[in-house]
Amino acid sequence: MDVSKYKSLYLQETGEHISGIEAGLLSLEKNSGDSSVLDNLFRHYHSIKGMSASMGYDPLTRLAHAQEDLLDNVRSGKLPRSPELTSVLLKCLDAMKSLADLVRTDEPLDLDVSPLLDSLKAAASGKAAQLPSPAPLESEQAIKLSSTMKVEGRLFDELLATVGDLFMTLSSFKTLTHGSRSVEFKNGVHQLGKTVNSLHDTIIFARMLPLEDIAAGLPRLVRDLSKDTGKEVALTTEGMDISLDRTILEGLGSPLVHIIRNAVDHGIESPVERKAAGKALPAAIHISAVTRKDRVVIEVSDDGRGIDRAKLKAKAASRGVPSSKMEAMTDQEVLKLICLPGLSTSESVTSISGRGVGMDVVKEAVEGFGGSLEIRSKERLGTSIIMEMPRTSSITKALAVEAGGEQFLLPISRIEKVIELDSSGLGGAYEFAGINIPVVSLAAALGIKDEPRGKKTLIVLDARSTLGASPEKSLAGLVVDDFSDEMDAYVKPLLPPISKLRGASGITVLGDGRPVFLLDVPQIISKATARS
Repeated sequence: MDVSKYKSLYLQETGEHISGIEAGLLSLEKNSGDSSVLDNLFRHYHSIKGMSASMGYDPLTRLAHAQEDLLDNVRSGKLPRSPELTSVLLKCLDAMKSLADLVRTDEPLDLDVSPLLDSLKAAASGKAAQLPSPAPLESEQAIKLSSTMKVEGRLFDELLATVGDLFMTLSSFKTLTHGSRSVEFKNGVHQLGKTVNSLHDTIIFARMLPLEDIAAGLPRLVRDLSKDTGKEVALTTEGMDISLDRTILEGLGSPLVHIIRNAVDHGIESPVERKAAGKALPAAIHISAVTRKDRVVIEVSDDGRGIDRAKLKAKAASRGVPSSKMEAMTDQEVLKLICLPGLSTSESVTSISGRGVGMDVVKEAVEGFGGSLEIRSKERLGTSIIMEMPRTSSITKALAVEAGGEQFLLPISRIEKVIELDSSGLGGAYEFAGINIPVVSLAAALGIKDEPRGKKTLIVLDARSTLGASPEKSLAGLVVDDFSDEMDAYVKPLLPPISKLRGASGITVLGDGRPVFLLDVPQIISKATARS
């Protein structure tokens, strides 16, 4: 396993433990009767030993372990506390600082700790410890600060919100440049835009955390669920080094737990059932993550029994969904019935699931981040839950378009090509790259009055419900009256009472103060093509 990516975290935490040890040893020397100080020292040494062993830093591991043994003898009363003992430990602490510096600079850990280990061993046996001769002091000893800082997450939230306000202000300035003849003013706005973008990128980088941070707790969850249900389940992961914004990562924790609980309780069969069906043991749950432009696609799949459509429809009917409506649904729409609040295909309520709380929470969380959810399932083969969402929050690259006198935003990640055409040549389909793609009028799809024009703009989009869920793109054309600027939009999620608005995934405010919706391309295209 590559542990180099954990080095900065190791150095930060080790530095904190070393500082705690130094303060503790000096306190112990002044007040040798304080047992709480000794307990804290023991915890610091134990933490350094465990972390160093995990990282493969053997000299640090051995040194921390030997000091821990010495403190254990003191704590148990086998050795008296004395200034000589403190001197030995402080000398060893200096060596640990030197070793940590070698880790920081990626140099070999070739510091010989054998004399110090001999001193610790002698001290632990009650003999007089022979300390190695001290290195000559520098004329000016520097007190070093850690290269990393701990900052509360809310400060980054506030910084990002401030940058969002800067983007809106920048949009106002860009609007003013269209009517200005001042080259200096235009250059100044351009430079301001570069600075704001650089500030945003720096803040986003600081907020990014790997998926591994939440995936680390999932093996224990699967293990406990397996024990509770009497099933044999193995969890595997892939792509957990992909980083997401901290806010999105936090919001992803609950959906992942719900999906895995459902998979173990509903999807995975008992060992007896799997043997009878000729399936391997243990059952498999696999979590994979891939990036698609500025989005991430996370798939949770199992090789269980799959979703029984007939049972799902029966449960939906009992919740008041008309049978005629279900008959007209596509398979994907039928599978999404499982996201209805209160609906569960389980025949009984257990401590794990069965109360109809789960997939509705997953759908709401994913869509709350401007993402989308897709469900695939084959009976007796398994189920896949695919979540697509932005990697970062708030700032979205978008193209401004106009339809029926109203302005909207389309995410750049969805756009394949922009084509200007005569409106007379536009029908319900258009040949693009050798294939016929469906064409949808944005004005008609949103129910607003279309303005007759000689020229229209056709925007070719990838309308897959989940980017990257399948290798084949699902192309469609969206007809708009015109398009204008590409922008970095500070997009906020939709809140009640417009949170259930179909066809929109967020809202922003332009520089002139107008609110503009970021459109949900898959929803608009799928609804329009279904009606046609």
